[in-house]
Amino acid sequence: MIIWLPSYPKSGNTWVRAFVTAYLYGQNGQFNFKLLNKIGEFPDHTILGRFMDSKNFHNLGEVSKHWIKVQELINSNNKNTFLKTHSSLCNINGNLFTNSETALAFIYVVRDPRNVALSMSNHFGITQEKSFDIISNERYIIYPSVGNQIIPSTLVGSWSNHCSSWKNCKSINKIIIKYEDLINNTESTFGKIINFLAKYTEVKYDEEKLINSINSTKFDNLKKLEDKHGFNMGQKNKFFHLGEKNDWKTLLDTKISSKINNKFKIEMKELGYN
Repeated sequence: MIIWLPSYPKSGNTWVRAFVTAYLYGQNGQFNFKLLNKIGEFPDHTILGRFMDSKNFHNLGEVSKHWIKVQELINSNNKNTFLKTHSSLCNINGNLFTNSETALAFIYVVRDPRNVALSMSNHFGITQEKSFDIISNERYIIYPSVGNQIIPSTLVGSWSNHCSSWKNCKSINKIIIKYEDLINNTESTFGKIINFLAKYTEVKYDEEKLINSINSTKFDNLKKLEDKHGFNMGQKNKFFHLGEKNDWKTLLDTKISSKINNKFKIEMKELGYN
């Protein structure tokens, strides 16, 4: 069955994906960028193309009709499959993004929206004001393409709705991971992820492999790998930019931080983002 790695964009999903692939597929926890291919992104255009014409991939209503069908096909291999997504846990015209029949579990990564806005500003080369507009947009939809290839659209929505949709899910096994805990309590937080997976899969907790996976996916190492080999995720600037130095307290315009505080005060309080 599917094990999801969902997150709002620029919330640490790639870091968690790097760690998980290093632990599961790397030689004794050693990471390289090729391992990221072990965890695909959903929806996958090659599989979705079996169910609909690719020219309609940016029609979210049409795409949503096939979400569960694609997941059922993925599950037909009778194996656990890890998938990354930036989609909210939404329902479009009665079509659920996923359900307990196709999903075994998910690891949701959440990050302080003030730092999300900062990171998004650098990633896309846009103003902080524009970043705020994006993370507060309930109808924020990604319409990706690679060259002439249209990639299926994804309903992301606002930061608060995205978080709530996954956090409040009660039908699928879940663990909520804060990006800030990955930074401040790295070993124990990544250990929680492995222990969580061990409850529902054949993954085993291995202390040595855990430490090696953490060390090989540290920010400085990922940055060095990007400098040496490149890492293109559609960004304008370097993907691994500031890491934990991406601090809204010193880098975010006070007007923008105030807007974010007011817009998301309920959800931020629930998550301890005061």
